[in-house]
Amino acid sequence: HITFKGTPSRPRGQIAYQVESVGGYLNAMTSLDYTTYYIVVPSEHVGLAMEIQADALRNSLFDQSDIDQERTVIHEEIRLRQDSPQTALVDMVIQELFPGTPYARPVIGTFEELASVNRPEMLDFHEQYYVPNNMVLSVAGNVKAEEIFAQAQELYGDMESKALPARKYVAIPVLDEIITLEEERSLNQSYVFIGHPAPGMNTRDAAALTMASVILGQGRLSRLYKALIEEELIVNDVSASYSGFSDIGLFGIMAQLDTDNLDKLTAIVREELTRLQAELVTEAELSRAKTLARSSLAFSNQSSSNVAMFLGKMEIYGGVMGAINQIAILEQITAEDIQRVAQTYLSPEAYIFGHLRPAGR
Repeated sequence: HITFKGTPSRPRGQIAYQVESVGGYLNAMTSLDYTTYYIVVPSEHVGLAMEIQADALRNSLFDQSDIDQERTVIHEEIRLRQDSPQTALVDMVIQELFPGTPYARPVIGTFEELASVNRPEMLDFHEQYYVPNNMVLSVAGNVKAEEIFAQAQELYGDMESKALPARKYVAIPVLDEIITLEEERSLNQSYVFIGHPAPGMNTRDAAALTMASVILGQGRLSRLYKALIEEELIVNDVSASYSGFSDIGLFGIMAQLDTDNLDKLTAIVREELTRLQAELVTEAELSRAKTLARSSLAFSNQSSSNVAMFLGKMEIYGGVMGAINQIAILEQITAEDIQRVAQTYLSPEAYIFGHLRPAGR
């Protein structure tokens, strides 16, 4: 919110003006593991984009008036996030699954935390973490690598590395029971999220869990869609997904349904998890899962900006080769791999059951 606002050589509004003047755009985002600042421009202006980005990252003013203004903007973003049942449900589950870790804290912060953030705190954080040994520069497009490396050296070469605060490894939690979280809201149906702790993204098990999520709950041919929507007619929507972070991940099944059908939903999900552990998936299911996973990866990397962000993320998550080899890793997953990760991570007897219940039901 603040970094692109202005620098000593580029007053307020100048950074956005220069980028947009060459047909580009800029933005930033924060995840549970990292913050990304990106500028997208036609390839012939990559030099300008890199220089602007370096100026912003190294010399941002962090003016107090900008901080006060953006604090109000973030307040509204917090309210919008809380108003989304799906987002609030996932946040609730993650906080319960990973207590005492950075993952349990909302990325966007809280009203109380934001109240204590002012210019001195921003400058201290920037000085501590915005150092070359804690940064990844990723560039994708019609560019020449040797020119990018040379300019990167020119723009960042004089930055000194610094010792970073010790980073604690986050172990995958082990659950031994079903933990139920419930909250009443003004809703006309129940929102349910069944969550299992899982390994980090840049692992073979993550690839196998991705396949398992496709087979269980992605598309009309998935097991849960057939069982819950086509056969039993008890849910309005159901999906399964794997989300990976640096050290840990989350395998989740989300459904929207009438509250009266909760017990039947739970019974069928547990049956399907047990089946995934006891039986090998079919060749047809495995082939479909690989096709969907492969196409999803391809579609998500159609633009140069998405390629750059994907490569940068995977470098943070253990090495860029994980991105380069992603398709090959997915292709190597076997039915036995899927059964193994189901037995290891997807217990039908131990998970987080998050439920947003309609008020009065």
